[in-house]
Amino acid sequence: MNSFAEQLRPFFPYFPSGLISARCLDQIESVTQHLPEELGVGPFMFECGLDARPAADFSVAVIASRGDHAALSRPGTTVTRDAADWSRIRRYARSWADPSSALSGAVDEAWLEFDVGLTGAAPCTTPSVFVGLDGPAPDLSREHVIRIARECLVLLQGRPLPPGTLANLTECFALLPAGARILFVGAMLSRRSDAVRVVTSGMGLADMVGLLQQLGLRRAEEHLVRLVEAARMADDLWLAIDVDAEGVGPRVGLDCYCDGDGPNGRTWAGLLDHLVDQGVCTGPKRDALLDATDMSHRTFDKGWPERLRRMARILGPNGFDRMALYVHHIKVIAGPGERLEAKGYLCGTYR
Repeated sequence: MNSFAEQLRPFFPYFPSGLISARCLDQIESVTQHLPEELGVGPFMFECGLDARPAADFSVAVIASRGDHAALSRPGTTVTRDAADWSRIRRYARSWADPSSALSGAVDEAWLEFDVGLTGAAPCTTPSVFVGLDGPAPDLSREHVIRIARECLVLLQGRPLPPGTLANLTECFALLPAGARILFVGAMLSRRSDAVRVVTSGMGLADMVGLLQQLGLRRAEEHLVRLVEAARMADDLWLAIDVDAEGVGPRVGLDCYCDGDGPNGRTWAGLLDHLVDQGVCTGPKRDALLDATDMSHRTFDKGWPERLRRMARILGPNGFDRMALYVHHIKVIAGPGERLEAKGYLCGTYR
């Protein structure tokens, strides 16, 4: 077992088998076995389907401020059959870690997302890569951020963006209402797609409808009206869309965030109850998702990987003293002629 897996495996016993099966957890470990150990402290996400399948996909953060991008650029972060894909990912990481690069200082984080048991016919060892654009330099102009996004996508895809895709991506930035921003752009390498995933924040539903309509999505209001009730159960909303040379893809995702301690008192339990009532989440999945987060209130030391125990001893009070697992967000997806789909994202990390 490699060091990354050693740091991931202690979380596995806290997933009820009805939420993520033992087989799926083994697959997650298998597809991530070549990742550098530096990423093993987290955060990482277990993307759980809320239907009856005990399946999940998996993603892990790459944080520039702690040198993860340099670790990711090292040879060995690859598997044979995906050598070309991983070569581009390593090349992107090298550029990102280069202090003279335009990416350095402009991008603080990226996420590697592996399609394991929830998406696709079989686990994929090539991840999609989501580049964070809301990083440590918030004063960058919109034009500069577009150039950063384009450079990252070209490095990851290994070819220039199709002119139509670049034009539509640029339009996304230009049409954002005041206060809205693009948080991530994603190169969907695991799905062999030229589409770019765009994740935005800072908009209400009316602004989202307006943006989608201006981007050419037909019946945008019909798409989002199916998500209105779920949106009302959340404190914050992110919009996820796919953009390519033809425009905006027909499936729209809404990332819902709840702050149970906030003034509105919205909770994950309330949102999940609503999704159960709508038939897009099963009762057992609701219970399993909430039960898994109980570990976030406990302090751990026994069973920790030796590397983390050693770090905790060196850092003392500032070191790690717990494993945390909590609901990060719930995504609800609407597409034409499709039933609503819902996913719960459990975030794990050492603290």
